[in-house]
Amino acid sequence: MNSANLPEAIQNKLIAVIKSITDVHSIYWIGIRTNEHKTYYYFNDRKNTTKNKNWEITLLIVSKSYINDQKDFMGKVFTKMNQKVKIFSIHYTLNEIENRLTEGDNFLGLVLNENNRIFQEGPLFLTGYNSHPVMYQRIQERWKSRMSKAEYFNSKLDVSDDTYSEPAKLLLVNQAILQTCAALLWVYWEYKPPVFDLYYMIHLCQNFSKSIKIVLPKHSFRSQRVYNLICHAQYNLNYKSLQHISIEDGYYASDLAYKFLKAVRIEGKKRLTELAEIHNV
Repeated sequence: MNSANLPEAIQNKLIAVIKSITDVHSIYWIGIRTNEHKTYYYFNDRKNTTKNKNWEITLLIVSKSYINDQKDFMGKVFTKMNQKVKIFSIHYTLNEIENRLTEGDNFLGLVLNENNRIFQEGPLFLTGYNSHPVMYQRIQERWKSRMSKAEYFNSKLDVSDDTYSEPAKLLLVNQAILQTCAALLWVYWEYKPPVFDLYYMIHLCQNFSKSIKIVLPKHSFRSQRVYNLICHAQYNLNYKSLQHISIEDGYYASDLAYKFLKAVRIEGKKRLTELAEIHNV
């Protein structure tokens, strides 16, 4: 990832903001995306245009103490960066990093390198990526486990029952997509996230997966609406008393889950072939 895409002044401010929230040992880039929005309006027969540019950045942050609420941390950074930089952060304590590097951790072996580092207080003993047929077998087994769970949830979406509930169906869709994302994260990064929030995991998958575009909202109102319903399915099921999700919304969401799983099967098979070569299987 080329951090040159981010202006130096904003990068320096981002580092300062993160350091103001927690005692940081090091920060590493994983991915960055730029979004530009234009707003047009007319006043006194004159057309006015405003441009807004913001960034979405995936970071690995090594701190000296445990981050209790990852979502709260990301929200604080977003606010302090004047809502121009949104981060999706992966957190480890310094002790965790040192223990994992001692035992061997391929995710850290991929991320912790000089090209990705934007701040470091002190050096780390880096181990690099470990390749071995046994490692490949572990990747393959966990991939199959996640995909099996995703397929189970998808299979429940196609059941015709006398009793139905669209909010409950959306929760099944949420879980189907969530498990599929977890499978992708494992087969590409060998990473198991401690926080299973769908919105968060979708954005992590954007760093490497083409299939994730199926799930991401398009420009239409329905697409935006259904994406929001899927991401907040657990909340809607538990706290929304009114039936605000239509049967059409349910069909639309189910179709997304089916298409996403189908595409990921193909993408995952290709990735496993690449890993088999890396691990000399």
